[in-house]
Amino acid sequence: MSLNHKRRIFRAHAKPLPFRDRRLPSLAVLLATASGVVTLVVAVSLFVRSSEAPAHVPANLRLSAPAASLAVLDGDTLRLGDQVVRLAGITAPARGSVCHGSGQESVDCGVAAANALASLVRGSAVDCTIHGHDDQGRPVGNCRAGDTVLSEALVRNGWARAEAADLQDPQTTARAAGRGIWRTGS
Repeated sequence: MSLNHKRRIFRAHAKPLPFRDRRLPSLAVLLATASGVVTLVVAVSLFVRSSEAPAHVPANLRLSAPAASLAVLDGDTLRLGDQVVRLAGITAPARGSVCHGSGQESVDCGVAAANALASLVRGSAVDCTIHGHDDQGRPVGNCRAGDTVLSEALVRNGWARAEAADLQDPQTTARAAGRGIWRTGS
């Protein structure tokens, strides 16, 4: 036999045997597939099973708390019993926000706003009509302590900025009088 003779290694028209020439997937491919299936099962089970998280408070609900079950969390947020409620139509300064007092001394406006809200609710029961939720899922409502509408009182005293159109006039008055965060130099 001559060494110059070219030999065919494969047959051009031959059909491969159905199972004989097929290779099994590598161990890495099998492990990746198995981990993908496990991840999918875990993800589906997390979405399907019931949650222990508290449900949103429905809109158009009334929440009330006596003075003993009431806490001021910041200048526009109250805790009524076990529910956290944001006051509607206002934004109070965050704790750590600096404004200037009458003698141009630095004052933590967030703490001052929280103190102003605390003085409005001190010794009074609070009643809130919930009409929605904020971006964090907390109920937002119009709250009263006795005859005092809390959002309006905070804006009128200068410890919150008005977001609602009906609170723009009290804000203009507070700003003109230099009350709360609107003091000169703030």
